[in-house]
Amino acid sequence: MNTIAIKCIQRDIDEIKTNSKDSPIVFADPIDDDFFVIEAVISGPSSTTYENGIFLLSIKFSEQYPFNPPKSVIFKRAIMHPNVDEYGNFMSELLKPDTWLPSMTIKNILEHIWARLAIPDVDSNECDLTRAHLYKTDRERFETMAREYSLKYAAAT
Repeated sequence: MNTIAIKCIQRDIDEIKTNSKDSPIVFADPIDDDFFVIEAVISGPSSTTYENGIFLLSIKFSEQYPFNPPKSVIFKRAIMHPNVDEYGNFMSELLKPDTWLPSMTIKNILEHIWARLAIPDVDSNECDLTRAHLYKTDRERFETMAREYSLKYAAAT
């Protein structure tokens, strides 16, 4: 087992625990002491259809972390967003091997996801084409659906 990866993941989790004041990150912890699978929760950005939502994520890392991006970042409950496919997979250029930076931390990843909730990237290759099309062509319908998903699956009030 790669101790460098585990040390980096532990360091990242400790950073979140000690620097979470005024952060959208509610928590991040390993699942069953497996530091290669992290469960995290972020709050929805204010003034968005995701406001007041609590979003549960699963992040899977390889033994090459931090030199390689996470293997997957998945929303564990349904969410309507252009950068999340119907299976909950979060898509972002930032998480691609050719654009990933080893200096990225779990906190950076979660803050990037939170920012992407507020401002979707609908013009990149890293989006669900159907959801991005709806977002671009019928924003009102998209936002209504996104709010309904948030109320139903993320306990948004």
